Amino acid sequence: MTESPCRIRHALALCGLALFAWEAKADTIQLPTFDVVATTPLGGGEIDVSRVPGAVWQTGAADIQTFHDSTLPETLARQAPGVTVGNVSGNDFQPDVSYRGFTASPVSGTPIGLAVYQNGVRINEAFGDTVNWDLIPENAIDKMAIVSGDPIYGLNALGGALNVTMKNGFTWQGFEADLRGGSFYRGQVELQYGKQVGDWSVYIAGTQINDGGWRQDGASQLSNVYGDLGYKANGFESHLQLTAGATQFGAAAFTPLQELQTNWRSVYTVPQTTDNTMGMLAWTGTYAWSPTLSFQGGAYVRAFNQGHVDGNGTEASSCAPYSCLNGNPVNDRTGAPIPDISGNGAYDLGEIDRSWTQSRSLGGSAQAVDTDTISGHDNTFTAGASLDYGWTNFTGNSQLGVVPGFVDNALPVIGFPFVIDQPDSYLAPVAVKANATYVGLYALDTFNATDRLALTGGARFNFAGINLSGGNGAFTNGYSTYFHVNPTVGLTYKLTPDVNLYVGYAMTNRAPTPLELGCADPEKPCIIDNFLVSDPALKQVIGQTVQLGVRGRNDLAQWGELHWSAGLFRTTLANDILPVQSAFTGFGYYTNVGTTLRQGAEAAVQWTGERWSAYANYTYIDAVYLTTFMEPSPYNPLANASGEIPITNGMPIAGIPKNTVKVGFDYAVTPNWKVGGDLVAASAQVITGNENGALPQVPGYAIFGVHTSYQVGKQLQVYGLVQNIFDQRYYTAGALYDTTSFPNAAPFLTDPRTYAPGKPFAVYAGLKYTL
Repeated sequence: MTESPCRIRHALALCGLALFAWEAKADTIQLPTFDVVATTPLGGGEIDVSRVPGAVWQTGAADIQTFHDSTLPETLARQAPGVTVGNVSGNDFQPDVSYRGFTASPVSGTPIGLAVYQNGVRINEAFGDTVNWDLIPENAIDKMAIVSGDPIYGLNALGGALNVTMKNGFTWQGFEADLRGGSFYRGQVELQYGKQVGDWSVYIAGTQINDGGWRQDGASQLSNVYGDLGYKANGFESHLQLTAGATQFGAAAFTPLQELQTNWRSVYTVPQTTDNTMGMLAWTGTYAWSPTLSFQGGAYVRAFNQGHVDGNGTEASSCAPYSCLNGNPVNDRTGAPIPDISGNGAYDLGEIDRSWTQSRSLGGSAQAVDTDTISGHDNTFTAGASLDYGWTNFTGNSQLGVVPGFVDNALPVIGFPFVIDQPDSYLAPVAVKANATYVGLYALDTFNATDRLALTGGARFNFAGINLSGGNGAFTNGYSTYFHVNPTVGLTYKLTPDVNLYVGYAMTNRAPTPLELGCADPEKPCIIDNFLVSDPALKQVIGQTVQLGVRGRNDLAQWGELHWSAGLFRTTLANDILPVQSAFTGFGYYTNVGTTLRQGAEAAVQWTGERWSAYANYTYIDAVYLTTFMEPSPYNPLANASGEIPITNGMPIAGIPKNTVKVGFDYAVTPNWKVGGDLVAASAQVITGNENGALPQVPGYAIFGVHTSYQVGKQLQVYGLVQNIFDQRYYTAGALYDTTSFPNAAPFLTDPRTYAPGKPFAVYAGLKYTL
């Protein structure tokens, strides 16, 4: 029977967690809890979580280690309330992370609504505000926090900010080697070493992951290194930090539903590859001037390079003896017409789109924190400034090719030596230079009016200046500036010593990125992360967030400790910027779409007992448009003659599940042997371009995982984990595509739905050696 191998795998995985325990008494299990939270990226102004007028989620190295996560997004996907992780790129190491319907993604062209910081440095890349999760070494993370809707964290914090703090030799000492292997030819090595000698400390961590990929042409290689040299004495602490990484990905992007129904490993077009390299040198320091006054500062330089190769369909067509565009012969770089390479229409034409991004950025920030009391009342006042400057050289071209057929579960584009150079069209080599300057000034104060009531108020001023200059056929030129002052106010009130209420309001903003400004003309669309050909003005996005909630911490005596929270949130965005599809195959552009809304509710609980620990959370998100307009969606079955569908007030925003549920536990069977499991579930979501409901939604899913570890001695641990234990076939996102792109190679593709499939059953085992 076809189900037997699958059932055997599941049985073996479950049996591995049900081995007989020979010792009765177990050590206490601890999931991480944090009583204080940083109120700015630089830290230094930490306050008790009960005084924060908004939702906060925090976790740390112990949680990552317990569940054996390989990347930061794995931790967020498994446990963080309101977070969903999609697979738009088609590669598990390049996920897009969404919090309350706002995204931080490595995929160029994704509207970014989350600010991400590493040790106080904003690591949204200079060109498109993207976040390359693969370049954050997971084993070097000490702790991380998600702070909701907070303008103090600067641009892009529409939904919130993720603040990642790395380890150093003062916070982590010893040596650890972690070796792992498993499904899809995964081999993984993680090393870390930390030591303190007097006032000095050193920490270094390295990661190497080789993964064959579970999809066609989906192999990945990740190399990361992180180092920290620290000094601490007489109230002064300084850290010099180096982060470097190099990754190579095979990415599959969305794949037509009909292909996935035939073979889960299939992809649409190849090649699809991405190469990233990054190096960042940063310094952070803090000085305690007095018991109540301290200063924090930081500076950095960052270099990021990306090469992207993307096989696609093309608007070029056969018109023997030439290849034509809009009925006219298309030229190559020499100005000569490109010959008909399709065999007089026997083969479909395609193109290999290539782009190269070279970004450099530098910046610094400084702040002062005063915790002196006011008339005997506790008070925390923070004031600071930041400056970030980035410059990017971007080049791209399109090479004409043919698609010989459906080969090895993919449609390969075979390039011919013809680079399309049609200056009067959107298909021409481009070379764009972008410079972006971001300045921020902020102040924040939290005042304890009474023993129970804390009042918070503050604001941040943001300036963005973006200059684009194009050459080599590009039409992109111009300088744009954006200013905005974002206030925040709120209060917290202790209903009891263990339970507090919070209410908060915050305004945030997002300036258009250089990428979006360079691709905003519907008459000159772009292959979203490949070409920049025009620069109509885009308005900045203005967000307003209101939050109301209650949270508590209860000591249950012999039963353990309970942390819980529940809240409501509502964020409206004026002048929201979204990418929309063009009538030209594979192309699109950016536009302001009016006002959008993301509102909902969250509830979370975490319990820690002597032998058990567990967590559970639920999030409801209602994401809708509040504006009426006509959206280009040429592949929608109900589109009008112009390829548009009507968006009306109350229609859902695509790609955001209404409901997410996360549950996990850990149990100490013996002092040395622990087992645990987790569940991540999400409801259906609207397919991008299908907001009018012409086609069914992307179905919901529920994914289960299990893990176990055994401490052989003080120094050696053996562990294993199983992901998607029931081997569910599920999708994390969906879009529409042109089914007529390859009539010869793929005439069987007639359904316009294309999905991002989720990872199937996978099992891994490892050894961890600690000194």
